[in-house]
Amino acid sequence: MKTLFTIVQYAPNPHREEHFGIGLIMVSPESGKVIVRFSRNRINRINNALNIRRSSLLESAVQKLELFEKAPEALDVKQLEYLSAYENGVIRFTLPKPLVFDVSSEASPSDVMVERFDRLYCKLIDDGREVQSQKTRGYEPGSIFRRYAKQYRELGTHLDIGYKFGTEEFAADTMIPDVTVDFIGGNGAIYCGNFINLKLQPATVQKNIAETQFLYKVLLSLFDGEDEQSHPECKIIIDDKQLYDRQAKLAMHSIERSVNGELYTLQRVPDMKRYVESVLEEVKARNVMKFTSWIKDQQINPIPEDRQCLLDNL
Repeated sequence: MKTLFTIVQYAPNPHREEHFGIGLIMVSPESGKVIVRFSRNRINRINNALNIRRSSLLESAVQKLELFEKAPEALDVKQLEYLSAYENGVIRFTLPKPLVFDVSSEASPSDVMVERFDRLYCKLIDDGREVQSQKTRGYEPGSIFRRYAKQYRELGTHLDIGYKFGTEEFAADTMIPDVTVDFIGGNGAIYCGNFINLKLQPATVQKNIAETQFLYKVLLSLFDGEDEQSHPECKIIIDDKQLYDRQAKLAMHSIERSVNGELYTLQRVPDMKRYVESVLEEVKARNVMKFTSWIKDQQINPIPEDRQCLLDNL
């Protein structure tokens, strides 16, 4: 699928060659789909940093951007080329550049375009940080699980909740990555789970998925089941309440494809409280003990050559 994108730039002083990316426009000539996004907050941060006061000229230009955002269908490639050539005030537009990507049969071209737009916006416009408001902080699926887990004290006798690798001596010896899992224990084999927050920026979601998968591969190579009845359970967990927008569904497709054929599994959770209760029932039935206690008596396998290559490439 071929698209073209234009960066919207803010030039606080049009007479100086200082341009700041504040927005992004992506057009698909094939489908006619257009996506527009810009950040007023970024403009405000730039003005605060440079001690620039508000101006009617800037406000008028920003209002024009808001019109584009509300009615993106008014834009096409020719319009973007015109804007890049003739808009030379405080708001400017770069010449459209091509971006071509493959579309799999599992996702629509429209969904893939949105996902690629989000990645590009995060890379070119965002400040490169996940800024969470006070209203959303603490409402990530992993945080919700941990709060419920505290209500069931018995669960804390079977599992380490919010366990961070890299804090134990064996983690350094085996080069286990510095990753936190929502729960982990063992009894004959590893028993652990980690929630993936699908509401973060796409690049961050993919990074978290990759880190969790990598950790599980390392753990499964280091700790085999003690006998044929011992089956490791490493779970990538998704809160179903997050699966309501296209970005989340694309991430879900990515996880589903990646777990196929692997020893770790994907688990969806429709109700968090019931899930915590089901985990408690399961660890009691299997007599799972906390990982920090279980690991003391475990023989760690040598790192296989293929796993060593993975570790070296981390």
